[in-house]
Amino acid sequence: MEVHDAVSLVDGPSANKVRTILATLLVRTNTVVSVDTLIEELWGEVPPRSALCALRVYVSQLRKFLAAHDGTPPRCRLVTQPPGYRLEVDEGGLDVIDFEQLCAAGRKSWAEGSLELAAKYYQEALSLRRGPILGDLRMGPVLEGARLRLEETWLAALERRVDVDLQQGRHLELVGELRELVNEHPLNERLGARLMIAMYRSGRTGDALRAYRTLRDSLIDQLGVEPGHELQLVQQAVLAADNEALIRADLWTL
Repeated sequence: MEVHDAVSLVDGPSANKVRTILATLLVRTNTVVSVDTLIEELWGEVPPRSALCALRVYVSQLRKFLAAHDGTPPRCRLVTQPPGYRLEVDEGGLDVIDFEQLCAAGRKSWAEGSLELAAKYYQEALSLRRGPILGDLRMGPVLEGARLRLEETWLAALERRVDVDLQQGRHLELVGELRELVNEHPLNERLGARLMIAMYRSGRTGDALRAYRTLRDSLIDQLGVEPGHELQLVQQAVLAADNEALIRADLWTL
């Protein structure tokens, strides 16, 4: 789910600045990004006096880079449009857009009852991520905001793919993956609930209850709060061996 591999292709002495400009324009594709926004993204709230001149130099270098890769899909066109610049990208040329379209197809397929197809779309969407979102770029407010939004969107898609797998009865296969995800996101109650359901349906009631206690302890120790309503209902259903309630719990997460 990188903005595009094109960002990593930029090289030269000004590569980091040019890559930041390209990434900022890509996360706001087809939208005018003001000169002031680009300057803040590059230098923060206290830019040097030469910031405007330097920005023009970097934009010129970006234009040369785009021209050199004009025959390589996706084609990008950098347009000067007051009060700044706008980047036009060919359809199908940006991973973020492809990701969103695949997720929309997954939601539609699930709503129509086509679980196998929904799982396929979600897996294709998730496979677009090839490392840390936006990589090692220096991030100002625009890129940091985009990174957080994309992280949340990616995690939501992952949760939905897990939900589809739960609906298809793939509990045993999910336990290991969900354990890793819960370790990465120890305060995420949605992931915790899914792990408990997968464990319980794999015949591991004790592990499911231990997972609940671990998450509850983390929430109390770090946030000073008890688990939310959904997680408590899952715990109660596991304690009561209430399979019908756990089926409803699956549906709450979708």
